[in-house]
Amino acid sequence: EHVDPGEENFEQQCPRDKKVRDERRGAAGAVGVPGGGNQGSHLERSRLQEFVKDFAKCAVRGISCEVVDGGSGNIFSAHYYIDAPLMKLALRRAQAQDASQESLYRELELAQVRDVVDFEAAKHQLPEAALRALDGDGMRDRLLVISFSDGAPSALLLEGSAVDRDRFMMCVKILRLYAQTHGAREGS
Repeated sequence: EHVDPGEENFEQQCPRDKKVRDERRGAAGAVGVPGGGNQGSHLERSRLQEFVKDFAKCAVRGISCEVVDGGSGNIFSAHYYIDAPLMKLALRRAQAQDASQESLYRELELAQVRDVVDFEAAKHQLPEAALRALDGDGMRDRLLVISFSDGAPSALLLEGSAVDRDRFMMCVKILRLYAQTHGAREGS
């Protein structure tokens, strides 16, 4: 509902190519040089900024997901939230109808995120309990695994769809860079 209609094609390109291409120029085969200052790269950057900004606005309000407990394999309903300064990602267990009663499951520092990957990239590192829990219809397509540079256990989330998973992966990687550079500026 808050997403650009071209999002599906946009998201499919980004995680694989690690590039954002304007679909019209991509079809013609002309790809701008990153930071080249041409109008196309400016358009790409602007489009990416809007995409991440939209994700961040939604995440500040909270987005429904499911969390897979890596140790037990239990799956529970949750919401993830990103704080307003865009430094932390909180996972909260969903409780009945009252969002104020949600209990904090984990709070994650975005600057400490090492990577965000899908099931295929993480399957050899997943705990056995998590692998057993992810046998349901389409669950593996919705899984994303967040690993951390400080050695904290990975966080396992199930997004609403594979498209939502790809959006999360791309946007959190960008927000990680923001948190790392913004946090470094704050510290100096």
